Amino acid sequence: MGRRHGIMSQRFKEELAKELGFYDVVQREGWGAIRAKDAGNMVKLAIEKAERQLAGKME
Repeated sequence: MGRRHGIMSQRFKEELAKELGFYDVVQREGWGAIRAKDAGNMVKLAIEKAERQLAGKME
């Protein structure tokens, strides 16, 4: 089974990495070089942002 393509855009992933402070690693070594903890934090932040956006639309 092949790898699934992600839902997040490249720009959004870069924005999250910058916000979380590991974008320099991504630039130097690519996405495969980030720690699992950083990847998890990135997903968590993306979910939080999506939930806030949805909550704002429902008001």
